[in-house]
Order: sequence, then structure tokens, then C-alpha cells
Amino acid sequence: MPLCLWIYSRAWIDTPLVQLLPLGAVTLTLCGTLIPIGLGVFIRYKYNRVADYIVKVSLWSLLVTLVVLFIMTGTMLGPELLSSIPASVYMIAIFMPLAGYASGYGLATLFHLPPNCKRTVCLETGSQNVQLCTAILKLNPANLEHKLFRFHFLTCLTKPLGHLITTL
Repeated sequence: MPLCLWIYSRAWIDTPLVQLLPLGAVTLTLCGTLIPIGLGVFIRYKYNRVADYIVKVSLWSLLVTLVVLFIMTGTMLGPELLSSIPASVYMIAIFMPLAGYASGYGLATLFHLPPNCKRTVCLETGSQNVQLCTAILKLNPANLEHKLFRFHFLTCLTKPLGHLITTL
């Protein structure tokens, strides 16, 4: 994508509008996504047992990191984080992922998918809301970002509950 933007906009690259395009951030995000994925595919292809071990270690380290992150965020922001959020936002943060899970499962049922595919569609539909929310927040002005990330923080707290319910 950054290459296409550069190729197609070369003729008018010095205009003020093009300077607003975050080409560096897009390139960094693209490389930060594709390089680990490519490395993972290569390791899985060459060393299948090592890849299984890396996945287990990575998932446990992710769990520990998330717990530490939530504890640090709660400690640093304290009661003011949770008390400044209205009850309606709490309800939306709880029910938005669950609505995504339910709609994904309902659509998978509507298309007569097998049970394992229904669960996959359910989890993907419910989980993609947070990534979409983060992408939208990154495009907002900086003065709104800190207020909107509270909602994102709440949905991240309630998402594991939805995953647990779905997998059981």
C-alpha cells in the first residue's frame, strides 16, 4: 500500500494534501505485521516442533503481559478511570462483543456451516470489533483519543469473558 501511494502520487507529492498522508506510519504498520507473519510461516514450514513451542511460550508471555498491563493501567489511572465513565458506556462495552459473537454465530448458522466453522466465524466477528475500534481511534484527533480509549480499554476487559463463554 505505501508503495502504491508513492507510485500513484509521485506527480503531486509536494502538495500540502499529500503531506497529510501518514506514509511512514503505514509502512511501519505494514512491516510490523508482515515480517513477524513471514517469520512465523517460515519457522512453521522448516521447524514444526519449534513453532509449537514458540506459540506456547508466546501465548503465556502475552497473558502475563496483558495482566501486568491491566494492573498497571488500573493502578496509574485508579478510580478516576472507572468513575469518569458513564454506566451506559459500561453496558455497551459488555454487550458490543457479545453482539458480535451472536451475529457471527447467527450468520454462520444461516449459511449452514459446520459447528467448528460456526465457532470460528463467531470469534472472528466478535473479536474484530476491537481492532476496528482501534483503527478508527488512531484516525481521530489527539484530543479525543484519550477519552475514546477508555471505551477500548473496557471492551478489552470484557472480551475474555466472551471468549470463555464461546469456547465452553
